[in-house]
Amino acid sequence: MNMNTNTIAKYLLLLLLPAFAGCKKWLDVTPQTQVKEEEQFSTQQGFTDALFGIYTKAAGQQLYGNNLSFGMLDVLAQYYENKSNTSTHYGQLARYNYTYNGTTGVNVQQMISDIWSNMYAAIAQANYILKNVDSRKDVLKGNIYNLVKGEALGLRALMHFDLLRMFAPAWLDGANAQAPAIPYMELFTVSPAQRLTVEGVLNKCEQDLVAAETLLAAYPDIDQIADNQGVTSLDLVTMYRQNHLNYWAVKALLARLYLYKGEKEKAFAYANEVISSEQFRFMQPGEFSGDATLVTSDLTLSREHVFSLYVSDLKSTADLLFKQSSNSIETTDLFSTRAKLDAMHEASVPGYGSDIRRVDQQIFWTQLTASVVYSKKYHSDMPTNVKQRLVPVIRLPELYFIAAETAPATADGVAYLNAVRTARLLPALATTLTGTELMAEIQKEYRKEMYGEGQLFYYYKRRNVVTIPDGVGNPMSEAKYVFPLPLAELEFGK
Repeated sequence: MNMNTNTIAKYLLLLLLPAFAGCKKWLDVTPQTQVKEEEQFSTQQGFTDALFGIYTKAAGQQLYGNNLSFGMLDVLAQYYENKSNTSTHYGQLARYNYTYNGTTGVNVQQMISDIWSNMYAAIAQANYILKNVDSRKDVLKGNIYNLVKGEALGLRALMHFDLLRMFAPAWLDGANAQAPAIPYMELFTVSPAQRLTVEGVLNKCEQDLVAAETLLAAYPDIDQIADNQGVTSLDLVTMYRQNHLNYWAVKALLARLYLYKGEKEKAFAYANEVISSEQFRFMQPGEFSGDATLVTSDLTLSREHVFSLYVSDLKSTADLLFKQSSNSIETTDLFSTRAKLDAMHEASVPGYGSDIRRVDQQIFWTQLTASVVYSKKYHSDMPTNVKQRLVPVIRLPELYFIAAETAPATADGVAYLNAVRTARLLPALATTLTGTELMAEIQKEYRKEMYGEGQLFYYYKRRNVVTIPDGVGNPMSEAKYVFPLPLAELEFGK
């Protein structure tokens, strides 16, 4: 099946929106398009604007600013308790009813279509840059060419990989390697593209990420967001590198991709590179505050971000979904219960009481009642605190989880998992665990650590988990793990 021309044309039209405040006006679809494209890329600033346009699109509500982080994907992972209401889109999502088209509220079919169209719009933006970057290399100074091209390639791979993880069956040790997946768009064009197989898409992602790794090796430096807060500079390409798909983020994504494909040696090697780089470290409890009104508030643990997105309107979203007052509880909020969170954090296990992620530690949670507990991770009550407007895409603990799962020896895997546990003030596990026991412990830590980040559903899918903890949609099946293609694709694609 092809990606239809009408849909691609719509994606390209989305690019006409301003990329971010102060950005140049985008080209119009007029006979003067070619001239305006030449103007757009006649300066380094034009490339910077185009690159930032991708990040702005990715940070939108339809993508990582909601649906692909704390929103839709975490509803599917069964984190929240509003799923009991089947008359809402959350209740239907929790039951994997992807065709739900309610007469009131949010249309699940439209949510899925919005993810598809916005991801391909951002991919088209990356291709727009890649179409021009080599021929206009002369306007890019120093390492900027490497950064712009490397980030565009890396972002293209990231978004295709996440589309694959949503809209295609899981790899499952190669069982679905030849299953039809999604188109891999490499050109800035309205020409339709054939869907590739799961293996074909993964190979394209790998190819782009390896190329990005080579390019970005010219600038491996990471400047910590926490250290740059309040700093202004015209050189936004080389600042706030944690908010760019940087050199280390590409390696982290390669670790994630190779794990997905079952290439454990490569996954372990890349995860270990990021871990041993000493560019990132676990934050200590004394370094952040649960009080969102303070400049020290850092509940997404920014020093652990390998790559995160700046979401300018995160406060308004968080205020709607993660309440701080019992006066405004709504069924469309994202909340859990004290009992479910205590079970997730193994509160009854002796010695586990010091886990900083637990509700009773009062750092990451607002408990309004026993049946209504909200995450504080995205609370943003300090206007000058840049750290409060970040959504992690990949954090350091995930690299330790990948290393734990792929380590050559089980005892080594336990040691990697223990690094996360001890950072969260949990006791270390015995290195005598069996491989099966280790995998069970890894799953528990994914649940504790990834709340609000959109990664747990992907974990369950990759592992083909049949019974999701606390799930109302069990038993799981391929149909529940795979998003249906948008109706427009089914209607026009041949």
